[in-house]
Amino acid sequence: MRKQLTTLGFVATLTACASSPEHIQPTYVADTAYASQSCSELGQSEVRETDMLTALSDKQHRAHKTDTWGVIALGVPLSELSGSDVSRTLALEKGKMDAIHRVEAEKSCPGAPAPKS
Repeated sequence: MRKQLTTLGFVATLTACASSPEHIQPTYVADTAYASQSCSELGQSEVRETDMLTALSDKQHRAHKTDTWGVIALGVPLSELSGSDVSRTLALEKGKMDAIHRVEAEKSCPGAPAPKS
């Protein structure tokens, strides 16, 4: 019984860990936020969002890695204590990028990614 409780506690602690950046789903952002932009402006927005996504993904990856080691060593997900989990911000930025891509595709901008099915 004690072993089962310990295992259950360990699993519960692992689920409290910061998510890996690849597993964070985008938050929906309406296309209207970018609909008034020209293809050139959309390209500039995409560059800014790419930089932001890269920085946030790196930070989230570190939080995930720290949590994994924190749980193994101390039994505690450390990102909760340090505030380094940026999953909500990362999800929003992913949503912005999706909205930019949808608007670029609608406007047939050069280099626009193919719409997701």
